[in-house]
This record gives sequence, C-alpha cells and structure tokens, in this order.
Amino acid sequence: MTRRIAAVALLALAACAPKPETPERTAARMKAGSDSAKTALQAALDGFCRNYTAGRADSVAMFYTEDAVAMYPNEQAVKGRAAILAELNKFLTYGQYQCSLTITGVEANGPLAVAWYTGVETFKPGPHAPPGMAAAFPDTNNSVTAFRKVNGQWLAFADIGVSSRAMPAPAPAAKKH
Repeated sequence: MTRRIAAVALLALAACAPKPETPERTAARMKAGSDSAKTALQAALDGFCRNYTAGRADSVAMFYTEDAVAMYPNEQAVKGRAAILAELNKFLTYGQYQCSLTITGVEANGPLAVAWYTGVETFKPGPHAPPGMAAAFPDTNNSVTAFRKVNGQWLAFADIGVSSRAMPAPAPAAKKH
C-alpha cells in the first residue's frame, strides 16, 4: 500500500513539474519583457538628461548601481558610483550641458536588460571650464548600457558611449638621438 501511495505521489509530482520552455515561448517572453523594459528605460534616460541638464550630479549618479562602470565618450573608464559621482561633479562645473537620449533597441530577460540608444548633447562653457575648452558641440553619440533591476528600479551597471567628436591627436613621440 505504501509503495502505491508513493508511486501515485511521484506521478502527481512529475505531472506538475514545469515543462521546458520552447524557443518560441522564450522569444515571446523576452519580447514582452523587452517591450516593458523599453518604456521604463526611456523614462530613466529622460530623468538622466533632466538631472544632467540641471547640473544635479548626485541625482545623475543614482542612475548607476554601486558597482557600475561608466565609459563616457573619449574618457577613461570610471568604476563605482562614488567615482562616477566625482567625475560628474567635475564635468558639470565646466558649463551648461543639454542632452536628449532616444532608445533604438532593448533586449531584456528577467532582471537584466541591454539598451542601445542615440543622443545629442550641447555644451556652453562656463567660468570654470578648462582653458581652451570650446563649445565643440553639438555632439551626437551612440551608447550601449546594461541595466540590472534593483529593488524594482532599472539601474545601469555598464555604460558605454561613443562620441562623434574626434579624439585629440596623441602627442608626438620623443625623438631618439
């Protein structure tokens, strides 16, 4: 009798076990997740631009996870929210920035998403701009950012930007005698 009950229980458990997801169901689930994430990510990017334009470095830094890596166009990688905040504080003292960012694609799966987007940035140097820093803008850029959902909010953990501005020419190599 005990064997029969155990066999029936095993059969019932096997019948209730989740079935493997088909490729079609995976694609449909990811499309729905990507569509939902796109709306939230565009809102996050809009908030980034609002705060960036207003010069609120602390609010811009909250766009990132604590362990984020930001690779701003033509700059060295910055690691960690505190270092990103310090970099933003420096840049935002140089003058007045304006930006707009528009998502062109999103792929999301559960708590992870990657967004690629285009942007336009303008800049007007202020009194604290480094000598010779000109309003060499508008700058158009393309970016790819990886997001992680943290406590229900999408935060960037890897932010990679590419600028339309040319990199400064490297200093000439020292001549050997």
